[in-house]
Amino acid sequence: MVKKIVIGVFCMISLLLLCGCTETDSGDQALDEVDSGDENIVSDDAEYIGTFYAAKTDDSLKFTLIFNDAENKLVTATGTAKLNIYDDYDNKIFEKEYVVDPSKAGTNSKYTLIVSLDDIEKGMTESGYAEVIFTSKTGKVINKITNSIQIPYYTEEEILNIAEQEFLENAVESGDSYELDDVEITILRSGFYTIYGEKSEKIFRVDLKIENKYGQPKDFTPSEVVVYDKYENRYRYVSGGSLDEFSEIPSLDTIEGYWFFEEVPENMENPRLFFKNGRDDNGEWLIYDFNLK
Repeated sequence: MVKKIVIGVFCMISLLLLCGCTETDSGDQALDEVDSGDENIVSDDAEYIGTFYAAKTDDSLKFTLIFNDAENKLVTATGTAKLNIYDDYDNKIFEKEYVVDPSKAGTNSKYTLIVSLDDIEKGMTESGYAEVIFTSKTGKVINKITNSIQIPYYTEEEILNIAEQEFLENAVESGDSYELDDVEITILRSGFYTIYGEKSEKIFRVDLKIENKYGQPKDFTPSEVVVYDKYENRYRYVSGGSLDEFSEIPSLDTIEGYWFFEEVPENMENPRLFFKNGRDDNGEWLIYDFNLK
């Protein structure tokens, strides 16, 4: 009987030791943000980051970080860890550095970094990726990336609003105007407009106001539409602008819209807009030639 009790106690102690069920942190304790005055005790045992992944909660992203030594064993590393979060277009939307302290390690030497969603800027895509860079006091640097994490993001409408606001803030006002055959066309503004995407593109945009002062609709079918500079360099119109939707101007009505032009240099001198639209009573083209500044 005594022998059985001794064997039972020995087995229980062995199980407790193997399971790590001594008094340790649960692993959900967040690492501290770096204090520039901290003195970190750095261990060289961490050879690589074996595990790094993210889980999204209602109000945060929870990153799990586990270090391994050269023999693939788990280690409680010490040092600093910089966490960077990006959208899928490589825009950085979060950056913070943390103290990696053994006292913060949970079960299985697991470290947890909790980032509030409110602290993450919105990305241009629904998902993104994160990189953690661990640096030891001796200068040893190791890193790991985790992909396909859910991030706060701008809707398509919000992205269009951002692009529009940026354009309006930086565009050059003109006001140059022509009236031919009862149609008055005015240049409102021009400048560079950003089309956001995996490779964001800046394209030149010209905003116009077109007023039909006649009692009947007027055709609006411009041709030879170009932007040119003082050296007669010509930059061609490309489709995609809102004026592409119009082929006539209703009677006694006004429309506003814009055209796009490609490969326009940002340092263009004395930019002008040229196009033809309609013919006069003699069959001659009606020519419009505007100063954009």
